[in-house]
Amino acid sequence: MTAITHIPASHPHATRHSLRLPAHVYRRRRLGVSVLLAMTVFMISLFGGELVGRITEKPGSAPAGAAGETTVYMVQPGDTLWSIAKIVTPSGRDIRVTVHDLKNLNGGSNLIPGQQLIVPLG
Repeated sequence: MTAITHIPASHPHATRHSLRLPAHVYRRRRLGVSVLLAMTVFMISLFGGELVGRITEKPGSAPAGAAGETTVYMVQPGDTLWSIAKIVTPSGRDIRVTVHDLKNLNGGSNLIPGQQLIVPLG
């Protein structure tokens, strides 16, 4: 007959059926997965918006300096971006910045009488 012996759990050759890790290891893993998931969502939204903007030929975000309040201006015959910028530029501000903002907000410098331009205020 074969004798079956019992090996104490403290014996070096004893095997455990479940390996439980300390709680801090689980917390660290959850934190790492959460950060990775948050960064993935952020990057997808950032690059997804830019990709859609390139496909539809519309900017994905507002140009710098153009995110403030805006109004609409109806283009008259003979108007240029410079003449419109002279009207709407606050005193003390460089008119070139306004021309640049007008060009970015409206998709270029071509003007057609009757066209409605988005004009930045301030």
